Amino acid sequence: MLIPKEYQTRALEALRLYFRECQRIGKASTAYYEVTEQIFGTGIPYREVRELPGLPYICLRIPTGGGKTLVACLSIGVAANDLLHADCPAVLWLVPSNAIKEQTINALKDRSHPYRKALEENMPAVSVLSIQEALYVTRPMLATCATIIVSTMQAFRVDEIEGRKVYEPSGALMDHFSGVDPVLLDSLEKYEDGRPIQSLANLLRLHRPIVIVDEAHNARTPLSFETLARFNPSCIIEYTATPNTEDSPSNVLHSVSAAELKADSMIKLPIRLETRPNWKELLGDTIVLRNHLEELAVAERRATGEYIRPIVLLQAQPKSQHHDTLTVEAVEQCLLEDFSIPAEQIRRATGVDRGLEGVDLADSSCVVRYIITVQALREGWDCPFAYVLCSVAEMRSSTAVEQILGRIMRLPKAQRKQSEELNMSFAFAASHNFIEAANSLEDALVQNGFNRQEAKDLITKIPQNPPGGLEQFWTNASEPVIEAPKLDTLPDEIASKVTYDDQKGELGFCGAMTIAEKMALQYCFKTPEGKAAVERVYRKIHGLLREQPKSPAERGEVFSIPLLSIKQGDLFEAFEQTHFLEVPWKLSKCSPELTEEEYSKKQFDGKFVEIDVSEQGRLAKRFLPDLHGQMALLAMDHTQSVSGLVYWLDRTIPHIDVHPSESGPFLTALLHHLIDERKYSISQLFHDKYTLRQKVVEKIEQHRRQAHRRAYQALLLPECATPLVVTPEVCFSFNPLEYPYGTRYQGSTTFNKHYYKEVGNLKDKGEEFDCAVFIDNLPEVKYWVRNIERRERHSFWLQTTTDKFYPDFVCLLNDGRYLVVEYKGEDRWTDEDSREKRALGELWEKRSNGSCLFIMPRGKNLDAIGAKVR
Repeated sequence: MLIPKEYQTRALEALRLYFRECQRIGKASTAYYEVTEQIFGTGIPYREVRELPGLPYICLRIPTGGGKTLVACLSIGVAANDLLHADCPAVLWLVPSNAIKEQTINALKDRSHPYRKALEENMPAVSVLSIQEALYVTRPMLATCATIIVSTMQAFRVDEIEGRKVYEPSGALMDHFSGVDPVLLDSLEKYEDGRPIQSLANLLRLHRPIVIVDEAHNARTPLSFETLARFNPSCIIEYTATPNTEDSPSNVLHSVSAAELKADSMIKLPIRLETRPNWKELLGDTIVLRNHLEELAVAERRATGEYIRPIVLLQAQPKSQHHDTLTVEAVEQCLLEDFSIPAEQIRRATGVDRGLEGVDLADSSCVVRYIITVQALREGWDCPFAYVLCSVAEMRSSTAVEQILGRIMRLPKAQRKQSEELNMSFAFAASHNFIEAANSLEDALVQNGFNRQEAKDLITKIPQNPPGGLEQFWTNASEPVIEAPKLDTLPDEIASKVTYDDQKGELGFCGAMTIAEKMALQYCFKTPEGKAAVERVYRKIHGLLREQPKSPAERGEVFSIPLLSIKQGDLFEAFEQTHFLEVPWKLSKCSPELTEEEYSKKQFDGKFVEIDVSEQGRLAKRFLPDLHGQMALLAMDHTQSVSGLVYWLDRTIPHIDVHPSESGPFLTALLHHLIDERKYSISQLFHDKYTLRQKVVEKIEQHRRQAHRRAYQALLLPECATPLVVTPEVCFSFNPLEYPYGTRYQGSTTFNKHYYKEVGNLKDKGEEFDCAVFIDNLPEVKYWVRNIERRERHSFWLQTTTDKFYPDFVCLLNDGRYLVVEYKGEDRWTDEDSREKRALGELWEKRSNGSCLFIMPRGKNLDAIGAKVR
C-alpha cells in the first residue's frame, strides 16, 4: 500500500474537505471561502473564471521536490468520489511540454511506478492514453476504467494538426453517442441538423473530465480558459510551485512550506553557498567537496546499504561572438587537463549535446560525476544524486540558476542520511560580489516555490573574504581537541594549512578555510567532539561566532515531555486510539434508520436531472447539481436491486473494524427502511448513491464513536485494570532538527524563549499571539514551543475519543515541571470540544503527580497561566 508523506496527506485532506463543502453548500466560491478560513484562519475570496462559471478551480501549492505529481495522482480518486460521484472518471492531464508529456505517460502506464500505484489506490481499473490513442477510445473502456488522457495545452489549439483532430468528427467514436439519454446531448456541439458531432472534444464534454494542470504556467490565460471550457470540465486542480498572483490569480487552497518538506526528508537543506572570484579555484574546491561527499557516501553505504554517487552540475556560459566566455568546452577542458578528471565521468547536457540520453545515473555501474550544462537541463530531468551546483559564470540572474537549483535539492530516496553533509546541498559561484550571488540564489529559490523568508533561511552564506580588511585577525584559528586527528588522509594542499600540537591537544588552521576543507578535516576525526572543534575553527576564521545566540534546539538541548500512557503487561505505551479501537462492537445491533434530517428527501422532485438551458444555449449556473445529474445519467444501471446497492456500499465504505457479517445486515436494513418506511424508490437511491454513501458513512461513524466513547471512558477510570498514567518512561521529544510549520511568524515582536529559532503557525496579532507573548515573558518558563497541529511525529498530543488533541503551547519550566496551554476564546470555552480537551488535559495533569500542569485560560484571562505555575 502506498503511504503518502504527511504533508501530502494534509494537501489531499484539504482537497477532500473542499469538495465535500462544495457538495454541502452547492457553490464552489462559498465553499472555497469557508475552507480557506479553516485552513489559513482567514477566508479568501474565490476568483471565478469568467469562461467557466461555477466551476471548482483550485490550486495546491507544493514547492520543487515536494512530489506534486504523486499528489495529483491521488487527487483523482478524491475528486471522483467527493465531487464528481463517478466510479470511472475521465481525466484530462495537462503538462507544460512534450518532453514531460512523454515522461508522464510512461510513468502512469508503468504498473511498477509509484504514480501508477497511486492512481490504483482508489481506482482499481485505470487506462492512460495520449491524444492520438484517445481518438480511438472505446465505450467499454470509459464505462469500466478511469481514463486519463495526457496532453499539453498547446495540443488543443486548432492551428495544430493534433488539435484539429480533437474537434473533428471521428467514426471511431460514433458508438459513444448512440443510445445516450437525450438530455445529455443538449450541452454538446452539434451539426445543423441537431446531431452531436462525434469528436473527442464532444466525448470529453459528455463525460465532464477532471482536469489536472501540472505546472502548466500558460494554463491561466483567456485563450486557455476558452479552450478548457469547450470540454465542460467538472473541476480543475492546478499543481504548481509558483501560483499566479497577478493576472488571473490562482485560488490557492493549500500551501506546503519548506519546513514540511525538510521534516519529511524530501529535500536537501540547507544550501551552503560559497563564492570565489577565480573560476578555476572555484572548480578545484568543488571537486574536493564532491570527492569528500563520495567518501561519506561510501561510508553511508557500508552502514545502511544505500548507494549514492554525488554528482556536480556545472553551469557554463553560452558562446558569444562579442566577448570571451567560459563555454562548455572550456569547462570540460579544465576538468580533463587541470584536474585530471577521467573523460567517462563527464557528460554534456545542452540543447546541442545530449550526453545523458540512455544514461541511468542511479545505476551503481554508472561512473558519471560531472554534468556540464548552460541554462537548463532537459525538462523533467531528475537526479537526487546531484548534490553540488557550480556556476563558473557570475550568478547575477535568478533565471540563470532557477531550474538547475531545483535539480540539486531532492534528497535520495526521501530518507535522511547518517552523515549530516549528505542531507545538505551545495552551491559554488564564481563571483566578485557575494551579496549579489546570494540574492540571485534566494530569487531562484523563490521561483522554485519557497517564500522569500524561507529562501533567506535556507541558504547558509559563507563569504570568501572577511569584511573590513581584517584578514590578519582571523585567517588563523585554533581550538583544543581531545582526539588526535588522522591527518595523513588529507590531500597535500589542505594538510599544508593544518597544524596539530599533540602536547597541547590543539588543532590549528592557517588561511581562509573553505567548506570542502572543513569537511575533509572533519573526516579526520571519529568523535562528534572532534568534528565540532573543526566547526568552531571554521566559524572563527569566517567571523561567524559573532552571530545571534542559538535557540535551545540549535544548541541540541533535549525537550521531552511525558505523554498520557497505558500499561500493557510489563511495559508502558503511549495511549492512543488503537487501545480502545480493539474493544469489539456490533454494528448489526445499532439503529439502521436514516432520519429526514440525516438524509433529506427534498432533493427529489420527481426528475432524476434537469439540465437548464437558457435561450442562448448556455448552461445555467446550476453547476454542481447539473454535474451530479449528468454523471448519474451516464452511470445509470438498469439492473438495479437492493442487493446490488448493498454490495456497492459495502465495497466502497471503509470499515476495517466491522466484519461483513455485521455490515451486510445493517446496510440491508438501512435500505429497506428507506424504501419501505420513507418511500424511496430503488432508482432514486441508485441515482443518489454517492450522497447516500456519505450519509451511511456518517451514520456508521456515529455508532462507532458511541462505541469508542464507552470504551474510552472506561479506560479513564482509576479502577480500570489498565489505568492511564503519566510516567517519564513514555515521553514525546521535540526533534531539534525538524519543525514542520506551515507558515512562519513574521511579526516585529521578538520571542526570546522559543525552543526553535522560528515560531510556526502564529499570526502577528490576535488573542493567541497575546498568549504567546505572555508565556515568553513568564520568568518561570525556561523555553516553550508553539505546538503545530496535526503533526503527529513532531508535536505533543493527547488522545481524545475521535482524534489527537494538539495543545497550542508546550513549555518547560525552570524548576523542571511542564506546562501545557490550550488557548480558547471566551465564546468557545464552554463548547463540547473545549470541555473534552479540558477534562483530558486535567486528567494528564492529575496523573502526573505534580510534574505536569495544564491550563485552558478562559478567553483573555492570561493571568491564570501565571497563577498556575507559581
